Amino acid sequence: MLVAISDIHFVDGTAGEHNLPFSAFNSVFLSDICALASEKDAKEVKVLLLGDIVDLIRSTKWFDVKPEDRPWGKRGLSDIPTPRKRSVTEKQCLKILGEASQRSLEKENPPSSLPKDTVLYKNWKTFKLFRELGSHLSESCGREIPVEVIYIPGNHDRLCNLYPSVRDAIRQALGVSVTKDTVEGDPSAEWWYRSNYFDETHGVYARHGHQYDIWNFGGGNDYTRQGHLHTPIGDVFTTEFAVKIPWILDSLRKKYHEVTKKMVESTKDIDNVRPLSTVMEWIYYRLKKEDLGEIRKAFNEAFDRVVRELLDNQLIQQWRSPYTHIDEALRLASNRWISWLPKGLVDMLDAEDLLPLVMGVTGGSDDPEKDIYTQAAYNEGIWRENQGIRFVLYGHTHVPLQRPLEGEGRREVFYINTGTWRNRIYRTVGLDKAHDFVDLKQMTYTIMFRKDEDTRGKEPGTLSFDIWTGTKKKHYSKDS
Repeated sequence: MLVAISDIHFVDGTAGEHNLPFSAFNSVFLSDICALASEKDAKEVKVLLLGDIVDLIRSTKWFDVKPEDRPWGKRGLSDIPTPRKRSVTEKQCLKILGEASQRSLEKENPPSSLPKDTVLYKNWKTFKLFRELGSHLSESCGREIPVEVIYIPGNHDRLCNLYPSVRDAIRQALGVSVTKDTVEGDPSAEWWYRSNYFDETHGVYARHGHQYDIWNFGGGNDYTRQGHLHTPIGDVFTTEFAVKIPWILDSLRKKYHEVTKKMVESTKDIDNVRPLSTVMEWIYYRLKKEDLGEIRKAFNEAFDRVVRELLDNQLIQQWRSPYTHIDEALRLASNRWISWLPKGLVDMLDAEDLLPLVMGVTGGSDDPEKDIYTQAAYNEGIWRENQGIRFVLYGHTHVPLQRPLEGEGRREVFYINTGTWRNRIYRTVGLDKAHDFVDLKQMTYTIMFRKDEDTRGKEPGTLSFDIWTGTKKKHYSKDS
């Protein structure tokens, strides 16, 4: 039995409390996995963490170091592909993640020495659940079940695969399996997390999917380990735009007294808005009940500073893409002799083009003929070359999806997107009135069964799968 989940985005909480509570994993995920393992007579359980699991770039701690020491700064970029030993960038990654000894990890609660604003502290019990999944399953099923946790990095956990210290810390924290089948290199010496996963027993070929997103994959057509380590332009915008706007806005509260802490907190959901082209509309929707005089001034000042600092970034200035005109417009806007306001930038570029770049996430399309991820899955050569592969799995888009790629004869091949575990904010239809925005909590995971599992009523020698997509809406009281 193979369980695939992606896009959990465990964060340190400095850029917003976006972590799912432990109860979501304990009462929903764990209970379902245990029940299915028992009911379907699982011979093994593999948990495939399919990218964007530990998110090290969504943190305000990057603003504690000089711009050149950030992952997209001059010194940060010099760590690719061979990192400097104990560089400032590496140390900051560990400060965001948090460090704990193997002995400390065995305890029920985090050690007092572990800072509270770290990924590990914020998700201590959830990480412990993954580490101890084998004992939970054995207790629930009344028998020993082999368990492996397999980690495939996406764009937001790219740094987790760059620095050996971070790589090893995540291995310990999540109980990741390090064998010749699950990692590249020598498991007993130098190794790296794989960028894709092949499992003929379960009929699966998987990758995070950001490889087909020009904003979030810096390697171009280079799908080697080195290509995956290149810094994508989306990393810059995630931190230097989505994370920085609330951070700067908070610093302006002394100057603009009408800007409240609650207002600042509300803007930290900026990268959960869908569709992305409605981000600016969503910002003003959050403020529409307020007196916008002073508040608008604060937002304009914050936005203006963010964009100006973005355009000073060397990676932004040097970026070239044959697929979009945005890079040319950004370089035009960055010329020193041009004096402009944020509105000028938005007017110069089409919002549908600008905001996917700014937000660092590219969604798919409802039309399979236009969806780049469905097309990419269809063009994966491995399921054509290997008849045992029946499922192509991606994450990244935050949209759970299933598309049949092949149905000739008795062989069915599916593209499956594993969705997300993050909150998502949607704009209402608004046919006869102004649009509003509502948020929904989502959880999706995919379970693949071997030929000798889930056999009740199944044709012998065939594979099977279940997909669980949950959406939750509950208004919690303040006391909760």
